[in-house]
Amino acid sequence: MKKFKIIFNMISLLLILLVLASCQNKMIQEPTIKVSYGSNELKVIHYLDRNNKEKEDIEGGIKDVMVGKRFIDLPMIDFGGKIEIEALNFETTEFEVYDYIVDERGNIVSDYSVEPFAITLVDNGNAEVVFEKNEDLEIYNDYRVEGKFIHCLLIRSKIDKSSFAFGTLVLSVDAE
Repeated sequence: MKKFKIIFNMISLLLILLVLASCQNKMIQEPTIKVSYGSNELKVIHYLDRNNKEKEDIEGGIKDVMVGKRFIDLPMIDFGGKIEIEALNFETTEFEVYDYIVDERGNIVSDYSVEPFAITLVDNGNAEVVFEKNEDLEIYNDYRVEGKFIHCLLIRSKIDKSSFAFGTLVLSVDAE
């Protein structure tokens, strides 16, 4: 009888250890990027776009970031300037970059279903994109803030068969 209790306790202990080992959560680190313009690091909005593909979800992220802030205080980027994108904790082969014009309430006023203005291949986790002037920019003149356009640069990337999106908000001046 004593031998049976010892064997029963050992089997129970092993089963408990197996259950506990299978319940461990692996630390899954969310992907992050670094976006720079010259020596300035731009603030990145992490959408974690596995589920956020709709315009409203992207606008919600913009509004959340801008609570208590003024759009006029965003960093400025010159057309033709180079933006550097660095994948910090993941590997990808390319980034797609979209340029959306945003109003002062955080709503995307430009066409949401546009093609990316740059698809850039990644070299050692780094990519460079030239910030290009949109030919239709003048139709958004009513949405300028002190003569500057508010841009949401949306950066998409496939990571392990999932689509992720990151964004950054910047200002530009229409060179006339």
